Amino acid sequence: MTTTNAAERERAIEDASLTIDDFCRAERISRSTFYKLKRLRLAPEETIVPGLALRRITAQARRAWHAKLDALQASEAAELERRRRVELAKRAALIAATSPLHRSRRQAGAARRAAKGRR
Repeated sequence: MTTTNAAERERAIEDASLTIDDFCRAERISRSTFYKLKRLRLAPEETIVPGLALRRITAQARRAWHAKLDALQASEAAELERRRRVELAKRAALIAATSPLHRSRRQAGAARRAAKGRR
């Protein structure tokens, strides 16, 4: 088999509606993983062929599924980055608060001495 035929076959698979088995094979996931995704409401939308018990996943549904997974991954990455920054800010605040130069540890000695001298 030449690479041209393989590429053509891949394009045909991408444009065709797929059975669940074909979809799992194309995405390299197991059928149990597909149903786990379905329980989590993360599986692609299925189309039921009227009058038959056939379930198909259209090329459009597959593309939408990929976009949904990309968005989910991006939002999870953003959430991890936000949590990392919050933790860094907390550590920096703790280090600053325990420093002898922190504002809460400064003596107002000069102000007190000046006040005593004015009396």
